Amino acid sequence: MNVGVGVEGPSDKAFWDKVLHKHFRGVRFDVRSMKNRDKLIRSAPELITQFKDLQYDRCLFVLDRDSDPCPTAVIERFEPGVVAEARGPVATRFASVAVAIKELEAWYLADAEAIHAVLPDATYHAEPNTDVIGAEGRLRALWREQHGTAALNKIDFAKSIAPKFQPDRARSRSPSFSYFWDRLNALLT
Repeated sequence: MNVGVGVEGPSDKAFWDKVLHKHFRGVRFDVRSMKNRDKLIRSAPELITQFKDLQYDRCLFVLDRDSDPCPTAVIERFEPGVVAEARGPVATRFASVAVAIKELEAWYLADAEAIHAVLPDATYHAEPNTDVIGAEGRLRALWREQHGTAALNKIDFAKSIAPKFQPDRARSRSPSFSYFWDRLNALLT
């Protein structure tokens, strides 16, 4: 099976390139960074066409909710054709949209063991629900605790946490990640 994946930026690409290939053996993922959320949304129709031309079986767009009130509001930012495709029956749809609540960093923080492996000197205790915390800000604070005044390098962090990240651990602390992972499994089986 071949799956095209559109993501917001380079750190997302670094993370998903490792995690998806590690946990879905036999599936080939073509992960493409669009540099930011708005460009990903605008580029979705073109990406769908490219992935279909490559005869991929499916495509997936993964993006943050950010300040939108709900995942539905994020999906409705896409062009109507993309929205219709993403709302079709799971068994037959080509394109799907996955929305991280509120930021992908909430999904990282859901796996406390992976956080401790990457930031061993930082004090971190996972919240029962990492979807409700200011995840990017929390991750920046943990990075500063580990590295002093150095700014968070999101790409390096994504590359570091990806091999240690375990979806089964993250699912218990992030309802949005758990929903995403269940849907992804349904799409790929």
